[in-house]
Amino acid sequence: MKTHFLETPHGGFEYTLERRPRRRTLAIRVKPDGQVLVAVPPLVPHLFVKGFLRDKSAWVHRKLADVTRLHRQLATRTYADGDAVPYLGEDYHLRLVARSRLDDADRELHLGVRGKPEREAVIASLTRWYKKQALAVMQERVALLAGRLGREPSHIGIKSYRTRWGSCHPDGRVYFNWRLVMAPLDVVDYVVAHELCHLLHPNHSPAFWNEVGRLYPCYREQRSWLKKHGRLLDL
Repeated sequence: MKTHFLETPHGGFEYTLERRPRRRTLAIRVKPDGQVLVAVPPLVPHLFVKGFLRDKSAWVHRKLADVTRLHRQLATRTYADGDAVPYLGEDYHLRLVARSRLDDADRELHLGVRGKPEREAVIASLTRWYKKQALAVMQERVALLAGRLGREPSHIGIKSYRTRWGSCHPDGRVYFNWRLVMAPLDVVDYVVAHELCHLLHPNHSPAFWNEVGRLYPCYREQRSWLKKHGRLLDL
């Protein structure tokens, strides 16, 4: 894949062109790192792609501005003792101590940090804690929703996805993004329901969404929350 540069009335930007054999339409995606990806069918002329991008340039620049604002917002987090960190949609005050534990009564997360409690060390310790909690939370929510669905996954795991919240494999394995434990529990349940329904429908057909609606009726609201706030679920 080659990176190109396009000058538009809204300003220039770089983009990567991906020609996909099974692709029938053009699609643009702005990744969390600011990379602009353009997926096109194999025989679409590059000149046509440039015209398409110019027409969509205002949208692209809005997305790039969102990425810049997000990076600035994340960069201002200090992760010092007393700062607020999210867990299942609630803010907990961070306490840098020798041993990790969650204090629900006082809304405090006591976090054991390896080495000096500097920002990167705290982020590393917090990531480990989130991943451990994520597995326990996902196992609990899967057990609850799989019982309603009548279908159990063959394995439950945690991944560090950058562009997805979960995945379901043909052999029944399901994986979830550990960052989900920063979201409200209703949002977690939507993602769990979404992936479990792929055990029955390995696609996003109307039958799949009907199954999601049957298993988790308020899924539209939670999916909307995730689209709006999902990029903030990061360290």
